[in-house]
Amino acid sequence: MAFMRIVLVSVLAAVAACAVASLILFGNIEGASFAPLMFALPGSLLLLATAYAALAEQGRPLIWRYAALIAIGVVGGGLMLGFISSGDGKNTALGSFYGLTTALCWIALHALTRPKVRHR
Repeated sequence: MAFMRIVLVSVLAAVAACAVASLILFGNIEGASFAPLMFALPGSLLLLATAYAALAEQGRPLIWRYAALIAIGVVGGGLMLGFISSGDGKNTALGSFYGLTTALCWIALHALTRPKVRHR
């Protein structure tokens, strides 16, 4: 069940991040707002979800896992769009912003879907 929760959080976070980033940057949501989904979805599933699982396996505290996800989102998003745009600074910054937004949406959805029962 935990695996499905992480997959669902990752997919929904990528979609939500595209919408939120579009609202912040352009003030509206339209079909083109979801074009970055082809980067946000793999980033969310392959970078954020696997990093969270690895950090949880190591026993890192939740706050440190979330902080690491923010850093991974910013760096990963910047690298993805930076490589594609041949290092153009504006596009690298835009990729970092989308990576940050994806990481923040991932964290918010993960926190909202945490089980309320404490395990001992």
